[in-house]
Amino acid sequence: MLKEKIEQANQKALDRFLTGRPTLVDVRPALEVVPGMTKNMVLHSAPPVAWADMCGPHRHGVIGAVLWERLADSPAEAEAMIESGGVQIEPCHHHNTVGAGTGITSASTPMLVVDNLEHGNRAFSCLSEGGGLQLLKWGSYDEKIAAHMTWQAETLAPVLQGAIKAVDGVDIKNLIAKAVQMGDECHNRSIATNSLFFKEIVVALFDTCDDRKALTDCVRFLTEADQFFLHGIMAGVKAMLDAAANVEYSTMVTAMARNGVEFGIRVSGLGDEWFTAPANNVDGLFFRSEWGPEDAAPDLGDSAITETAGLGGFIQAAAPTVQSYVNGSMRDAIENTRQMATICIGANPDFQIPTLDFAPAPVGIDIRKVVKTGVAPLIDTAITHREQGLIGAGQVRAPMGCFESALKAFSSRYAS
Repeated sequence: MLKEKIEQANQKALDRFLTGRPTLVDVRPALEVVPGMTKNMVLHSAPPVAWADMCGPHRHGVIGAVLWERLADSPAEAEAMIESGGVQIEPCHHHNTVGAGTGITSASTPMLVVDNLEHGNRAFSCLSEGGGLQLLKWGSYDEKIAAHMTWQAETLAPVLQGAIKAVDGVDIKNLIAKAVQMGDECHNRSIATNSLFFKEIVVALFDTCDDRKALTDCVRFLTEADQFFLHGIMAGVKAMLDAAANVEYSTMVTAMARNGVEFGIRVSGLGDEWFTAPANNVDGLFFRSEWGPEDAAPDLGDSAITETAGLGGFIQAAAPTVQSYVNGSMRDAIENTRQMATICIGANPDFQIPTLDFAPAPVGIDIRKVVKTGVAPLIDTAITHREQGLIGAGQVRAPMGCFESALKAFSSRYAS
């Protein structure tokens, strides 16, 4: 009887996810749109972590956000303000939001606003800062970074807003479907998705922006920032997964996130509770010869929401180029995708993998299958320096402890 209830619940949760219609509808400051956002709040990548326990990139990122918001005049003043409780620090996920890397989001941060047109819920992600090894999302902050963030808030955001509204929103699910067939796995590689997004709005950019310099600067930024629309993907699949949350008896994972200290998951049938274990170290390629494993922070970022949605490491077979970060092969990529299918509830016919004869992508991580098989979800990810800055990219496995503790909690709740 319990097994039947679980299977029915999992199908219900999966159907809610698959029928989602995430659409980018606006770009607005976080204070105006993010639920519960306040002027003195800074969000970070989940799961929750106390200030005293934060890794270097998160601490530096929070301080940077406090300075950018002009809540403090120096790093020392910012840190004192944080320690006294003058700054609210909470996870992005607790506010319907996801953020790459440290996920640092504050009141003035321009946000991509995504509506799930099928289920009526909404999700958010900050604008990508573009490429570079030193960005706020990697825990870095200086005058140059602050100036770029201000330009994004004052120039890029309203220009994008005008174009997005002019095209009556951008269908994120459709972009992902096309991009997967063009070589993106939509995490470590989203070049095709970015190009498709630009194609959707480029005419509207010219139609709606009268400031020639602003237009040129925005177009240049969007064409140079290959990973810009990763944040749109993240907000889109967050909206799809949130629609699948809170289904009684479901063992489907609805969020995976890391904060550089712990890795956490949420499960549909267990509500908003986080189940955590120590974050693992990332196996990958370091961008400079002087960097190595001893320089790296443990895995961090909300971007594992892509794997939770059956993208990223789950469809490596669709994006052979990501194997260059781990000295892998096409055979490895195919095997990784097939392995991920063994821990999933079903498949997504909207996202098809050309190298596997257009097989649908595996989706719907089942905590029971993870524990039973001993196969942990595979995540494509960045490597962040233990203090600040991006230093590499690669892949990592989710820690098994998250799934074991979630399954125990599930058994305790539903056994009777």
